[in-house]
Amino acid sequence: MPPHLKDVFVAIKSFCTESTIHGVLYLVNFKLHPMERIFWLLIIISALTGGILASLSNWNRYLANPTVVSIEKDFRNWNNLFPAATGCLLNKVDENKAEIYILKTWGLNKNDNNYDYYLSFVEVVSNISYLNLNDFNRFKNDSNLENIDMLNLALFVHPDIDGILVTSDLKVQSTWEMILTELGVCFTMNSKYSNLIRVDLNTSKEVSHLQSCHYLNGLCYARYDTESDSSINFYIHSPLDIVHSSSELPWLVGSSQEVEINYRMQETASDYNLKSLSPYQRKCRFEDEPLEENLGIFSTTFCYVSCRYKKMINLCGCAPYFYKTFNEEAKICNVSGLLCAAKFAKLIVEPPSKFGCECPQPCNIIRYLPQIPKITYWEFGYFDQRLTFRWGLLPPTTKYRRKVLFSFEDLIVSFGGAIALFLGSSFISIIEIIYCLIKYLFKLNF
Repeated sequence: MPPHLKDVFVAIKSFCTESTIHGVLYLVNFKLHPMERIFWLLIIISALTGGILASLSNWNRYLANPTVVSIEKDFRNWNNLFPAATGCLLNKVDENKAEIYILKTWGLNKNDNNYDYYLSFVEVVSNISYLNLNDFNRFKNDSNLENIDMLNLALFVHPDIDGILVTSDLKVQSTWEMILTELGVCFTMNSKYSNLIRVDLNTSKEVSHLQSCHYLNGLCYARYDTESDSSINFYIHSPLDIVHSSSELPWLVGSSQEVEINYRMQETASDYNLKSLSPYQRKCRFEDEPLEENLGIFSTTFCYVSCRYKKMINLCGCAPYFYKTFNEEAKICNVSGLLCAAKFAKLIVEPPSKFGCECPQPCNIIRYLPQIPKITYWEFGYFDQRLTFRWGLLPPTTKYRRKVLFSFEDLIVSFGGAIALFLGSSFISIIEIIYCLIKYLFKLNF
């Protein structure tokens, strides 16, 4: 026998003699019949195979489905987040402000022949969304409009947000915040991430205080009254989301109209220890796990907006001005660019998955399910020519919680159990294998 093979045989015999792994001692016991040693070899190979297969099964389980969703019913202790509201005026142009803007920009007043032409441009720019981009066809050959700052125009002529906003939380003074969305200039309240899309880029980036209601608080609502001439689209959504092009249909509230609606809350929360798992394993992302570093947060709706913005940049080389707060370095489209965007508008307003963009679900999900609304039309009296919208929260009695079902520690224990069951070995046995291997290699070198 060659010397190096003899050394290998001696090392194997030494390991089998000294190892705590069950059965291997019989492989080098030459007092036994060869068939007995072959029998033990087959048994050990079978046991090793069984241990490996059991370990792989647990490994796949750890990667694919290590979480579970449970139901919670201790509702008497809950503080529930109040739904956010975003309002978008149906007509975003104050005629007096528009008159001042046109006079300041083009030197025209109401008596000039071209006044109505430029007023219509102001109206189209101010009410911009993916649904009306074709309206810019009328202005495609006007070189005087190519370099207009559309964002500044829209903010200048937007009507003031007056009226009274009150909530059941008397300790907090609720106010509307002006924001830029894919629906143009809007205003919102109780939105956690409104600070990222405010129209005033110089304002503080601190997170707004979120209104909540304890379960025992029988009255949880917000109410907005205004004498605005323009109807308002109200979007009720999670405080963790923002309004975007494919948001659910809004409530349209017009003059002399009062709308009251309550919402049922449906919440799925996640234990913090889920962070020990990768987003792929838990099939969701936490708020502080952004897909893009410039945002600093993760939100499914921000992901939608980001996808549309990137798609528009790829298709037309620019984006509508309502992405300016989303990305301060965005190249804003002029009239020609918006006409390019109009060609792809139907595709863009589809869910992002339709054009190859996947947005993972958040780990903490809050949905508000509308109940039957109460709509009143006032023909005379105090509420005549007033617009009133009231939304309330009906406290939930059931919530869902996503928990770790099979953690990394459980995985290690399962490995140990499989190895111990099939081979009777332990962590020390693995150290023995490493020790014998190092000892053999050390002997070869010296």
